[in-house]
This record gives sequence, structure tokens and C-alpha cells, in this order.
Amino acid sequence: MKKIYSCVLLLASLLLFIMGDGAKWNLNEVPLFHEQPATAFAETIQSKPFITEREFEQVVTLTQNQPMYMKQENLVRIGELQANQAVAIIGEDEEYYEIRVGKMPAFIRKGQAKVEKNVIKAPLHAERLGAVKTAEETPVYSEANRESGILMQLREGYRYPVVQEENDWYIIKVGERAGYIHKSSAEMDEGLPVLLYHQVLPRKLMETEMSTISLEKFEEQMAYLANEQFTTLTSQELYDYLEGRLVIPEKALIITFDDGLLSSKKYAYPVLKQYGFTSPHHIISSRLDRGKGAPAFDGGGLLKYLDAEDLKEMTDVFQFEAHTCALHELGIESGAGLVFEHSEEEIIEDLKLNLHHVPSAISIAYPYGQYNDEFIAAAKEVGLLIGYTTVEGYANMDRSNYEVNRFGMTEKRSFKDFATYVDGDMRWP
Repeated sequence: MKKIYSCVLLLASLLLFIMGDGAKWNLNEVPLFHEQPATAFAETIQSKPFITEREFEQVVTLTQNQPMYMKQENLVRIGELQANQAVAIIGEDEEYYEIRVGKMPAFIRKGQAKVEKNVIKAPLHAERLGAVKTAEETPVYSEANRESGILMQLREGYRYPVVQEENDWYIIKVGERAGYIHKSSAEMDEGLPVLLYHQVLPRKLMETEMSTISLEKFEEQMAYLANEQFTTLTSQELYDYLEGRLVIPEKALIITFDDGLLSSKKYAYPVLKQYGFTSPHHIISSRLDRGKGAPAFDGGGLLKYLDAEDLKEMTDVFQFEAHTCALHELGIESGAGLVFEHSEEEIIEDLKLNLHHVPSAISIAYPYGQYNDEFIAAAKEVGLLIGYTTVEGYANMDRSNYEVNRFGMTEKRSFKDFATYVDGDMRWP
């Protein structure tokens, strides 16, 4: 080894001699002696340009401003594309051009426009960074310069997916093109409120406050959401939002129920229906017929559950989701969730049984909020897209889609806490 090292030094000296007196020799520049920093690869990636020029077969340039829509039950206006700004088309019909905002299809009514092959400045990827909220109509510039032309105007009161942050700008993808939102005109989205309920009972019937909220308090909360014009989302819409495939109102949230208790039919369902709200409801399928003949709403004893017919009657309000078939139990010895005593394959089989009763499910609520890597892998294997936890917080793009935060609602929770949370102002240490 010493001989090899000596030979290398001799070779280095010879090269230095050949290069002449003016040469500067730094052994740290020679790979043999230089230990590459661990951050070098990341720095190399980050140094590559995020925006590149790409040619598209169909690029439309409008001659006048046109509203831009997203398609739900009806077309919803989400902004206005400006004249003389080129964006790529991904489809069209007799009446509309189809483009993308982030990963979401958006539609522009056909009018006076030029469609041709063209080159536009496009982001190299459309991966989610997060979303921004607009408090007023917000310009999207064609360059990172407020003197540049305006590409589109975003509508007030919505959350839009962004793909990159660059100095004073957020970058949004519009028609495969990079658009720039100045940070002074929009704020980063903290995420969506996700409420968690179990049992809803009239106060006079309550025997415990554990996982229970009074009907009176529930009605007060739902009235607040209606008066403040909140929109309720499904688990599918939450997934699309988290993936950058959906523009949603700033005042949006998810109301979830767990366990499939009969009280949700008698008390929660009418209130939700009154206000036009919907809710993912997570069902423990092994309990669908449990407790027949027992007291209907005995909070301190055996709880009564929905049955298969109840599920059919309430699909106008509830989307019935997964909560396992027979794993919503605690281990006798460990006291931890029963799921920890089962393999991934066993969890998959349980979830398949659960999905037999809720075949449209796309989300899972983890029993007692407990899960592990095997549970997540099993949920993915059976095609579930969202995993709800009991960790307090907002649903945002900082966490995995299989680790969605929620905020539990019981009688002990104050109305002030409820309002602070749904208004997006709750903070945790």
C-alpha cells in the first residue's frame, strides 16, 4: 500500500513538473484524495434549471380574456386566462379547450383564438409543493417580474396548487406553462380542516363524554359552518387536493365519522342533510348487525350500530368508507391495537372483507388512530388512497396521504376551539 501511495505522489510530482512553474496543484481536486460531500448530489439537482422551453403541438393564444372553469357537478369559474398568452391544450370538444392547472383539467370556452405548434416555458415537473390561498383576485405573471405580462387572474377565495417556490414567487403550472404568483398577493395554505366525530346524542341521553358530542353542540357547529358558507369535501376530493389535482374553495373542510354508530343516523344525518353537507363515514363491517335488541344509545354499555339497510338509506349524505372488519379491537395483553398482532397479509384479508360491505371506499380510518408500515402497505394493496389518523392538525401536503391529520370533536371541546380550527387559525407547538 505504501508503494502505491509513493507511486501516486511521484506521478503527481512528475505532472507538476511537466505543467510548469505557473501551475497550481491541489490534491483536494484529485478524486483519489477528495471525499465528495454528501450534499453534492442534491446541490447538483437543485442547480439544474426548473423551467425549460418545450414545444407543443397545440398551443392556444386567445384574442380576448376568457373565464377558466373546473368541472364538478356544474362548471365552476376558477379564474380568467388573459389575451395574448400562449398555453398548451390537452384536449377539446365543440365548445371548450381543455388545459391543465397543476394536474387538474380546466376548460376555456372557444372563441377567437389562434391554435398552432409553439414553444412555451414549462416547469420540468408538476410535483406538489403545496397550495396557496387567494384573499382577492390575484394576478399570475408570465415571468418572475411584476412588470411582465399577466398570464391569468386567479379567483378570490380559492386554494390553488403550486409546484415550486422561488425567492418572492410561487410557481403555478397553467396550460403546461410556468406562471408566477407574488408572495405578497397570496399566502401558503396551512391545509384543510378534517373534523372527527363518533357519537352524537341529545345531552339528556349522554352517559359519558368519551368520543361523544351532544346534539345541541353538533347543531351549533353545523350552523356555524353553514352561516360561514363552508363547503364539505369527500375523501376523493381530499385526495385530489393533496395530489394537486383540484382547486378548492378556501372555506372547505371534511367532516368524518368513525365506527358506524346508529346515533349517526338518528341525530347527525338529519342535521347534515339540512345544511347540504356530506361526510365520509368509516364502517366496522363486523359490527353492522351487532347489538340488536340492546338499548339503542347506551353510551356506557353496548353501542348499537348501523346495519346494511341503514347504509343504503343514507348515501345522499354519507360516503361509507373503511374502518377494518374485525381489527377494531385492543390486544388483551398488550393493550395496543389488534392490528399490531397481524401481518400485512392478514390485514389485507381483513380489509378485503371490510370492502365487501363498503365497495366504494377510497379511505381508511385507522382503529384508535394506530397504524404501522404494514397497515399502510395493506391499505395501498387493496386500493385505498387516504389514511386518516387521530393526530391533531390540518390535512396538507407536508405529510403522506396515508397519515392525514384530524381534529376530534367531543363534548369537552369548546366552540372557540372548533371555530379557530375550521377557520384555519389553530396552531400547535
